Amino acid sequence: MRTALRELIAIISLPLLYGVLCLPMTSLLLAQYPNEVNRFGGTHNTGLVIAIECLQLISLIICGFAARMIAGASSRLRLIQLGMTLEMLAIAVWVELQYWDAMPFWHHFVFFTLIILGLAMGSALADRWQPARS
Repeated sequence: MRTALRELIAIISLPLLYGVLCLPMTSLLLAQYPNEVNRFGGTHNTGLVIAIECLQLISLIICGFAARMIAGASSRLRLIQLGMTLEMLAIAVWVELQYWDAMPFWHHFVFFTLIILGLAMGSALADRWQPARS
């Protein structure tokens, strides 16, 4: 497959994969504690927020891994990875602004940090895994 097409698919697939992974898992977690869910659809229960952060980190690592595998070897790989991270941050800021009161104040900034770290960790795992499978 052509490199540019692979890069485009990686960029498009990243937020879609995150939505398929993290949103259902978070909904299932919150459904277990309906009394802790506020009217905005979030929670201010610290334990649940930390559990949500863990789910988000796992999802972001998987997304970073998948996007790196899809993008393949490219001379523009670092630029593509930066673009994907900025894409996810832009989406996250837009979503978090809509749900600012649903979660504790600190959650939003932890989530932004997790995006940067999780995607980088997933990509690094993919880099380490690729030579081993050949």
